[in-house]
Amino acid sequence: MATWSDVTRWSPGPLQEAVGAINTAYNKLVACSDDLRDINTPYGWHGQAAGAAANKVNGIIDGLEEHAAEVASLRRGAGDVSDAITGVQNGVKEVEGLARAHHFTLGGDGAVIDGGPPPDTPEEQKHAVTEERKRIATELKDRVQQVLRQAADIDDDFCAVLDRILAGHTIDATSNDNENTSLAAAGNSGDVMGALSVLAPPPPDASPSANAGWWAALSPRQREQVLKHLPQNAADLGRRNGLPGEIRDKANRVVLDQQRGDLQHQRDEIQHKLDGMKESDPRQMNEYHDLEKQRDKLDGKLSDLRRVDEAAHKLGGRQLLVLDTSGEHVKAAVAAGNVDTARNIVTFTGGFGSTVSGDLGDYDRRMDEIRQDADRLSDRYGDGGKSAAVTWMGYDAPQSLDVAFQGKADQGAGALTPFLQGLDASRGEDPARLVALGHSYGSTTTGLALRQDTGVDAAIFAGSPGIGTDNLADLKVPPGQSYLLRNDGDPVAGLGRFGGNPSDLPGMHHLSTHHTDPPSGQPLDTSTGHASVDQYLRPGTTSQHNIAAILANTPGQLTLEDQPGFQYAQRGGR
Repeated sequence: MATWSDVTRWSPGPLQEAVGAINTAYNKLVACSDDLRDINTPYGWHGQAAGAAANKVNGIIDGLEEHAAEVASLRRGAGDVSDAITGVQNGVKEVEGLARAHHFTLGGDGAVIDGGPPPDTPEEQKHAVTEERKRIATELKDRVQQVLRQAADIDDDFCAVLDRILAGHTIDATSNDNENTSLAAAGNSGDVMGALSVLAPPPPDASPSANAGWWAALSPRQREQVLKHLPQNAADLGRRNGLPGEIRDKANRVVLDQQRGDLQHQRDEIQHKLDGMKESDPRQMNEYHDLEKQRDKLDGKLSDLRRVDEAAHKLGGRQLLVLDTSGEHVKAAVAAGNVDTARNIVTFTGGFGSTVSGDLGDYDRRMDEIRQDADRLSDRYGDGGKSAAVTWMGYDAPQSLDVAFQGKADQGAGALTPFLQGLDASRGEDPARLVALGHSYGSTTTGLALRQDTGVDAAIFAGSPGIGTDNLADLKVPPGQSYLLRNDGDPVAGLGRFGGNPSDLPGMHHLSTHHTDPPSGQPLDTSTGHASVDQYLRPGTTSQHNIAAILANTPGQLTLEDQPGFQYAQRGGR
């Protein structure tokens, strides 16, 4: 079994050279196939000697066919291995780059060795840095495991190819008609028998870093093979946190079409049954009403899917990162901008009453406006990096009295945490700066999600009834990077229903939501009340401007109510 030390030395070069030589030999062999069988029985030759000669030549031809199949099988196997090794090299490169960036080392057996936080780490940041290093160490271990899994799969597959060659089993046993066989056909059979499989993804419950490591260790050609099977594996790929946004988007668009077709078919069948029944018939009344309820639920999900489709096809480009039709409502996440290349990514989570059908379009519009404002701020005051804005509706937000309880927030956090981790892990050596934004009950969901280390660099809580804790240190967010937006006249903000009043938490920075006159640009309006789309996220307000400034990583453009003594601390390392 290959060790980490072994795979770091793997190179496709020798096998690529061998493939060239094998191919030359194969072409020479196949060139002998023209009219090969015709020479064994010259025209007019009959009798015992002719039959013996034909049998002898047929035996030679059978041997040549087996040889052609063996050569083709070896050529294909060696070519597939050399291609797969490029995936291993990429996986190794990402692991080593991530380790080097965070001052980890790797043992020859793949063990992750942590030398601890840098010696110049400020005392007040040591705990946070230590916690972050635990997450990075776990990610490195997951990635090492996937590279070694890919290496073992390559090794096993190629050994199987060589065993078949040595055993003379490179021609499909079902194709044994000598009269209809040629050297080229035998070679084609051998080529098929020499193909390597593509490494299967990790288990469905694998961590985002394991999913990212699996994808990183596949060669470009292997990735193409995975995508060729999208109709069959779309749901699996689409739900895997840690895969690139481009891949999840492709998969989820297939899932969208599949689910819409399936639900419409179910709806049509129910309607057909209803059309053949009479609601007034006492014997059919209960069944009729049950079918009506089923139809109405399907109508609701079909409406949700129409809204997802509309959002996914908006001008400017969108990435469909989550699509799930299980549960009470359709769950989805749509990104404006490219999460695979953006320097900054914000993920917005809505609160009470949020549904895909009712809110996805408006949320997405507002988040795209924030993204565009962030790009303008970055161009003028920052590093010019582009941003992406994700509208995450990946949980069943409370719709009724359940808003008074934390259960839906706990469930939502269980889905939001790996989603955020996946955004981080998918970027490998080129991590994006991640911002988490939650409104109302969504801020509670966000706060609970951030109790796990997600790689998030800054958190914004708007109109928050509580973030799930009364101690900001419980959040795995860098010190000085938690922000609060609280409008005047907001009856929910400051309720302290979930973990105490966030306004009172030491270390929480209060962003202004009042009228401001910035040194440059247009005056900014006050936002009031609790609404998200019409207030906290509304363009032209100080609230929206502050969100965009945090996303753009332009702290000089923030307007804080606690500005005196405020120190902007940028996340170290990632």
